[in-house]
Amino acid sequence: MNYEILFIQGAGSVTTEQEQVIVDALRIKLGDQFTIIYPHMPDADTPSYSAWEAVLTTNLKNLSGKVILLGHSLGASIILKHFSKEPVPDRVLGMILFGVPYWKDQDWDVSEYVIEDDFIGNLSMLDNIYLYHSIDDDVIPANQFTSYRKIIPKVHWRVLSGTDHSYHGAIPNMINDIQELISKTQ
Repeated sequence: MNYEILFIQGAGSVTTEQEQVIVDALRIKLGDQFTIIYPHMPDADTPSYSAWEAVLTTNLKNLSGKVILLGHSLGASIILKHFSKEPVPDRVLGMILFGVPYWKDQDWDVSEYVIEDDFIGNLSMLDNIYLYHSIDDDVIPANQFTSYRKIIPKVHWRVLSGTDHSYHGAIPNMINDIQELISKTQ
C-alpha cells in the first residue's frame, strides 16, 4: 500500500529551506511506498491562518490514499486549529507535530492561531498523534509543550534533546514513528 505524507511547514522563508532537509531525508529513508507532499505556503514570512488553512484543505481534498500529517511550528498549529473545527477524515492515519506553539500563552497570544476550546472532540477519534518538543528548541518554550500535555490526553509525547527548532535531529524519530504508525494500521 502507498501512503501520502502531507507536510505543512513553519513560518518564514528560512524555515522553508530548513524543512527541505527533512523532506529530502524522509524521501530517501522511507522509499517509494511514501509520497511526500510539501506544498508552497503563501506569504511564509507574514502568514495568515485562512490562507494556510486553504492550502491544507485543498491538499487534503486532493489526496486519495492513506495520509499522515506532518506539521512544524506554525504548520502544526494550522493543523491543530483546523481539526479543532473540523472532523479528522478517516483516511488520516495520524499526525506528527513538532515545535508546536501554544497560542493561548500570554506571551504568544495571537488569536488567529488559537485552537477552539473544545477541540479535543475531533482529535479524540485519532489515536495516533505524536507531539515532539526538544529541550534545546530556542523558539518554543517547554511550558507551551506542557500546556498541550494538559489538554490532549491521547498523544504520544516525544521529549527530545540535541535538536534545535529546525528538528533536523528528530528525523530518525520521525521515521520510526511513521513506520510505527503504518504498522499499527495494517
